[in-house]
Amino acid sequence: MSLVIDLRCLQDVNYYERGIGNHARNLLRHAPEPFIGLIDPALPPLPAEIAALAAQLSPHAYIPGARMLLNPSPFTPNQAFLARLLTDPAVLKAVCVHDFIPYDDQANYLTHAAERRDYFTAMAWLRRYDVYLPNSVPTETRLRELYGDVRSVVTGVALPPWVQGITPEPPRHILMIGGDDARKNPEALAAAHAASLALRRLKLVITGHVHPARAARLRAITALELPGRLSDAAMRALYAQAYAVVTPSLAEGFSLPVLEACAAGVPSIASDIPAHRALLPAEFLFPPDDPAALARLLEDVLARREAVARAQGGLWRGFSEAAVAGKAFAALLPKPAIARRAKPRLALLTPLPPAKTGIAGYSAAMLAALRELAEVTVFTPEATWPLPYADARYDAVLSVIGNDKLHLPTYEAARRWGGAVLCHDARLLGLLGPRAATLASAELGRVVTSEEIDAWARDETRREASGLGEIAATARPLIFHARQSVALVRARFGVAARYLPFAIQRSFTPIPKPQARAALGLDPAERLAVSFGFVTHGKAVPLARRAAAQAGCRLVFAGEAAPDFAGLGTGYLSEADYRLWLSAADVALQLREGPGGNISGALQDAITAGLPAVANADLADNLNSPGYVRRVADALDAGEIAAALAAQLDARANTGEERAAYRARHGMARYGAALLELLAP
Repeated sequence: MSLVIDLRCLQDVNYYERGIGNHARNLLRHAPEPFIGLIDPALPPLPAEIAALAAQLSPHAYIPGARMLLNPSPFTPNQAFLARLLTDPAVLKAVCVHDFIPYDDQANYLTHAAERRDYFTAMAWLRRYDVYLPNSVPTETRLRELYGDVRSVVTGVALPPWVQGITPEPPRHILMIGGDDARKNPEALAAAHAASLALRRLKLVITGHVHPARAARLRAITALELPGRLSDAAMRALYAQAYAVVTPSLAEGFSLPVLEACAAGVPSIASDIPAHRALLPAEFLFPPDDPAALARLLEDVLARREAVARAQGGLWRGFSEAAVAGKAFAALLPKPAIARRAKPRLALLTPLPPAKTGIAGYSAAMLAALRELAEVTVFTPEATWPLPYADARYDAVLSVIGNDKLHLPTYEAARRWGGAVLCHDARLLGLLGPRAATLASAELGRVVTSEEIDAWARDETRREASGLGEIAATARPLIFHARQSVALVRARFGVAARYLPFAIQRSFTPIPKPQARAALGLDPAERLAVSFGFVTHGKAVPLARRAAAQAGCRLVFAGEAAPDFAGLGTGYLSEADYRLWLSAADVALQLREGPGGNISGALQDAITAGLPAVANADLADNLNSPGYVRRVADALDAGEIAAALAAQLDARANTGEERAAYRARHGMARYGAALLELLAP
């Protein structure tokens, strides 16, 4: 699917019916190929019948492979939502243009600073389009006055299906299809009705929402009916029983009631403005500010009602749904492909050292590999902002996140604006904070309390939810280093995430063990097991200590400890000290409790350093660990872990050959190339 259609105007009840909504729905029904519908999750849900027309819905404009964009409503709020597509030179961008009434009448429409800001911002974005689809010749004329000699095709607006085949009935009223917008000018018709004895004998009906104050003013002028907004069936009945339809507007881009009356076999008269001159002969137009002239014309038309209806009977032809949609989509002929650069451009949003997270170090290594293959611009979490996501000069945007509040700005930006996401963790409940319980409830289909979330944080074996639902819905694509997470996202959220094997982030020049131990002040003869990384819940700390005691070795936690484990860790290690501990240890012990899908950069470092290790099967398997990593069951048992530690300590295996083979298979250069393939449309 290469066609994207912005559906956000149909999420707004103010646009869904008549006018813009009718035009948009017609284009959707006649789309020439399956299309991706663009929606905004912050707006009310899209009506089901509209959602069913799209082959796929996207909650943001990061849509790899998009080649055509159609925007039915360029002045609905937040046109920056489309920035990613509007700045992409490979996307042909077409836009329906309805009018510039607010710009031309700012005193009535742009009275507040926020309204002016939003409207003028939308006008600026309008310059980004390649093809303009004005609804009338007058709208096209104004478009060219404001934007120059643009490429444009006048499409008209299709008559709604319900207006077809209306059989005229004995007339009972004069009809105006109105609304509460002042430019609809119902006062002129009310004054004309009041001024004519002949017209006062006939009922006057003005449809649409009318504010109570305006309704009172109209009723003070003349007797009339104000039925409000009506169903399609009720509208058919009103047209069928109309003596004539009057459209006294002061300004329009296109005027459906003028043609609806003609299609219904009812005389149509309208104000003398450009939009109406394009639809009706001059003899059926009146000055919009002259009620007396309106009354005279209406009396004359009613006196020869049948003849006028016959004369106007063919004016609506050419405005069928198929004809209007055909003009619009014929203008979306693909333009020649844009020549590609030798290297793709990538925006990378990730923490980097000295940020205290393993992801920072991994991303630094990944960045070095990517820069051999692509032009990369890096944005760190404290500098995360929407611009990289919206700038189509970047061929791809990759957000790197993990289960820590450090990543929250990047997470929120990716959730709102899209892009690819590389998720280092099997769960994001720690990142989500107060919203974790709500999202876990939605994921599991039951109420999850904040107390339960806290209990899961203390004991990962009890955790049931992942918190991955929001990012799964928006990432394009969502990438994990563990197959279990890919399977979970497919099963729970119906999203096809991608798997990319974890890569080696550090190269090691071995330091002789005696030298490393001397530098750290360690006993050269002691049996030493080391657990690397942050000391937190989920890493089976008490159980690991019992197992080490049973195995007869000393266990050191080489890393910064969480408050609950104060005093256990060495503190946050410099790169040099981290390497010393990897060289000084006899065996690494890396454990993780809870559901599968976990990754350990520390275990990867131990493997790369050639250090024998003991790890639970989930961690070991997710890293495709070599034979010198001894696996224990994920249902952790101190006795089994102790036996594995003792076996590794006694074996003193030579890991050189397996280490070299592992490094060849899991190099970062290979990883970077595979990652870019996943990011390609």
